[in-house]
Amino acid sequence: MAETQPFQLDLDAPDHRALPAYRRLGLLNGLLIGLALGLGAWGVEVVRAARLPLPLTVPALLLGILLLTVLGAFIGWLSARIARSWVTVLLWLAGAVVASLGIGYLPFHGRTVTAWLADPRFFGHNVYPNSLGGSNLGLVISGLFIFVVLGALALLQSYRLENMAGEMHNRRWPNRRAWLALLLPLPLVFVSALSTSNAMVNPAATAAGLTNRAILRAQAYEGDLRDLPSEGGITYMALRPVHDLIDGPFTLGFVDNNVATATATVAAHFDSGNWIHCSIINDQFNFCYDARLVYVDGLRGLITGEAPPENCHTCDLTATDEAAAWLAEHSAAFGPQPVVTLEAQQGNTVLLRAAGEEGFAALCWVEGIDPPAVTSCAEE
Repeated sequence: MAETQPFQLDLDAPDHRALPAYRRLGLLNGLLIGLALGLGAWGVEVVRAARLPLPLTVPALLLGILLLTVLGAFIGWLSARIARSWVTVLLWLAGAVVASLGIGYLPFHGRTVTAWLADPRFFGHNVYPNSLGGSNLGLVISGLFIFVVLGALALLQSYRLENMAGEMHNRRWPNRRAWLALLLPLPLVFVSALSTSNAMVNPAATAAGLTNRAILRAQAYEGDLRDLPSEGGITYMALRPVHDLIDGPFTLGFVDNNVATATATVAAHFDSGNWIHCSIINDQFNFCYDARLVYVDGLRGLITGEAPPENCHTCDLTATDEAAAWLAEHSAAFGPQPVVTLEAQQGNTVLLRAAGEEGFAALCWVEGIDPPAVTSCAEE
């Protein structure tokens, strides 16, 4: 009869969770998960926007990718340091909440912060107001796929990291098998963020792409735009009222997104000084107008008291009571022919300069798009 071996507790068995390698792997695992979330949410849009003359769109998207990467790295490091499964699950579920909210709000708040950094004069102005019309709970629910994926990875994290740490021994960096284990779930993380992003309303890249294609095609066409057939969501007749204004190089800027009417507005600023706004409705390039008539001539009219032209259906610049009172008080200082120029535009906010014949000048802020309104003016 075989002798039964007594149970022995091996006190020298390594606790991989206490090893520095375990924490390094936790940090690296979280960093890669955060990066996959960011690339899934905004990577495709970065590629699309990089091909367009959109100066601030790519930096805003890269900022979002960076923030999710840092968030993932922090959660991965902290969860590996605490090394408690229930804490790991809670931390990654909290990360899923932040990621879902970030995907929903970056097109608004992220672009606004980027605009502030690019031009500090706009600091404090809500240049990309949130038009989602929903609640934070709705955004979190939209990220359900992210919750499922991150929750599953959180449950498996200790098992995965312990196996990798055991294989590393005294190595400082993961070996080939460890890298494979780290990278294997990332496509699923990427797809979860991509599906969540696609469920959100963010027409900026599509609207800018349609505007860019339409302008380039119209610039190369010397005939009447009525003879150009519609194609790919573009009605070239939309550019006919401004066909003589769109010569030369230009840059685009996303102005506004009205979820209620499915209307996106894109601005095109030309090196010649011309400036147009184009409306894209349900991803269809629909209508363009001369923005100078609205803003430059509109502010001049508010100063002098002249009514807008009867045939200009877009010349509906208004003013708040405070701004209107200021303009009326200083109208004499501007004189009968004030010179109004565009200083800058970020999103739906425009900074105009009005100067009089005697050297008096003021800066005026115009906010909104439907209709735009002068909100404040101050002597320069």
